Amino acid sequence: MRDILICTVGTSLLGNLARSEDADILSLLEERNEKGVVVALGKIAQEERICGAEINSIASILKHGYLNERSRLVFLVSDTDDGRFLGQVLKLYYELSGKSWRFDDVEVSTIEGLTHADARLFRTSGLRNLVRLIARTVEQYGSNRIVINATGGYKAQISFAGMIAQALDIPVCYLFEQFSEVIELPPQPISLDLSFWLENVDIFYDLAADEAGEDPTERDERFGSLVDMEDIDGQKVIGLSAVGQLFHDTFRYRFQQQRIRILPLDAGLLSEKKVIKYEDKNKGKHHGLQKWLERLRQVPYLTRLETFYYNPDLPTKNKFRKTSKGDVSKVEGWFSDGKATTKFNVVTTAETEGQRDAVLADLKEIL
Repeated sequence: MRDILICTVGTSLLGNLARSEDADILSLLEERNEKGVVVALGKIAQEERICGAEINSIASILKHGYLNERSRLVFLVSDTDDGRFLGQVLKLYYELSGKSWRFDDVEVSTIEGLTHADARLFRTSGLRNLVRLIARTVEQYGSNRIVINATGGYKAQISFAGMIAQALDIPVCYLFEQFSEVIELPPQPISLDLSFWLENVDIFYDLAADEAGEDPTERDERFGSLVDMEDIDGQKVIGLSAVGQLFHDTFRYRFQQQRIRILPLDAGLLSEKKVIKYEDKNKGKHHGLQKWLERLRQVPYLTRLETFYYNPDLPTKNKFRKTSKGDVSKVEGWFSDGKATTKFNVVTTAETEGQRDAVLADLKEIL
């Protein structure tokens, strides 16, 4: 039951309208009159070239039944004035009442950093944010409801939209310029390894937040294409490349699909029976700690919580990581209210490194 269409957006509509011989359309375009342009477009057959790649391709997608229903349409536009203008035009167009192409809900999302004005920003932020926006929709609605239309936009944007679709098992449609109908691109033999992501899940979350302390490529060359390093205001920032963002978000989604199978067994204890052991100087002193630990108590595979460190003057970020002692049944947690920090062990039913890595991934998603 596919009822959600994600559509990348380029500027072909703007260029086509600008070459029109209709003085009224040219006037509306010069005024950036979104509603007026939509009214004019509503009088033109959707197959006409002047309507642009997005309208042409969506018309073909609907005609050939790639969508069962028209519940939601998401336009991904570039971080430019033209992109934002065209996004609003397309949104209004597909909200026109009484039209056979109308969608129940239309959303326009600007891909921050996706701009031709800054090549570095395009590469480091724009393509990563494209991945994040598509992954967010997939997480919210599920890949089985989505079709991606990768016809419009920059070539790199189209390519990445296609890669994301392939990685997440989503049909991807494309309208070649010389064709009159869209085609569904065949699946590609993409090899993505869940075990590699799980083994390094703490590193991937640090990279996703641009907070990695060192380049993991130095100890594992498989990170080579997944990591990007930038010098920002004299400080080296290590984060994910656009391909790395695709890899990370793909496996975050796949992990959620398989988590019940790969997480350790339920401890078989009621949450209130799971012991919380505080170090002597900590209990009752750290604002918000008890509420946070009580929340963790609800996790089925957790058996016990043990705080072992408290610093009232150490602000940091909440996080989970592998313990330095290598006990596969434990994961180390950090809690901070912005002023103080408590470190604690999360004791679980995990019996293998693979189960411990799955626990770490699950807790990071909870966080």
